[in-house]
Amino acid sequence: MLAYKTSKRNTPVILLLIPNVSFGQTAPTLDTTSTFALFTASGAFTVTGASTVTGNVGNHVGAFTGFPPGALIGQKHVADPASTQAATEVATAYSSLNQGGTVIGVGLGNGQILLPGVYQTGAASTLNGNLILNGGGNSNALFVIRIGGAFAAGAGSTVTLTNSASIYNVYWQIGGQFDLADGSVFRGTLVVDGAIHLLGNSSLLGRGLSTAGAISLSANVVTNSSCACVAPDAPTVYTITQPTSAVETGSVVLKGLPETGTWTVNPGGITGTGTSTTISGLAPGTYSYTVTNAEGCTSAASQELPEVQLPQEQEQVQPFQDLEPEHIPTQ
Repeated sequence: MLAYKTSKRNTPVILLLIPNVSFGQTAPTLDTTSTFALFTASGAFTVTGASTVTGNVGNHVGAFTGFPPGALIGQKHVADPASTQAATEVATAYSSLNQGGTVIGVGLGNGQILLPGVYQTGAASTLNGNLILNGGGNSNALFVIRIGGAFAAGAGSTVTLTNSASIYNVYWQIGGQFDLADGSVFRGTLVVDGAIHLLGNSSLLGRGLSTAGAISLSANVVTNSSCACVAPDAPTVYTITQPTSAVETGSVVLKGLPETGTWTVNPGGITGTGTSTTISGLAPGTYSYTVTNAEGCTSAASQELPEVQLPQEQEQVQPFQDLEPEHIPTQ
């Protein structure tokens, strides 16, 4: 906003009234830790129920129980060099988020809209209903939200990103325990100085990183989008061999399969490695194939094969010697 003020010499002076925005805000540096979906430097890690986590998981100090139960698309790092590095990076990330910020109330959500910037509550806080982070059309817009104590997200609460806001640029610094209640959907990278508890059927889309505190899951979905596997290309139909009178089934050569890891082609549940395979024993009918890579992502369907058909019966030609004289053609 612009305001004008006149000096004693009647010279207009322009005053710039700028919103309370923290300039110079920066995202924390996460190197090794960027691949983690869940990590605690010190604390037990416990999984119960049918949780699914995409991204690496681990702890540096403490017991680790999980996978199974639960499904992990990633790696476990427990008291190894990767966890040592991650513990250091999480501590550094937490400190780097001490960036001041605009003071907001301790009750977040219920349709509240935040624009890019740094915010702080200064005390323990809650989330209820929907909190909307509006990127203003800028996919690089950065959000840093600092909670000055424990943070509890109520049942069914959500963090929604709109107008080009990116999950990669949303960071939460939480100065105490974080609880995500049943049926909630939370987005962003949590850097927590305390425990992380994900209750039944809640989802964390981003990362949950703790400097010190237990991590517990109960039938949750946690997805680090930067680690989510990419669906392979659909298989390419290279050649088709139709049945013959000698071989009553057809075959097809598929190419363009994933170069690395073990893939699975369906229908048929055919597994293998390498970029091509031959599928034999095809009965008459139409076929289309998908391939699932080693990370568990499935391609679109291939083009539909031309129908596999039995060979057409040819009209038998009777030898001349078997014909009656009147049917023998003349020259």
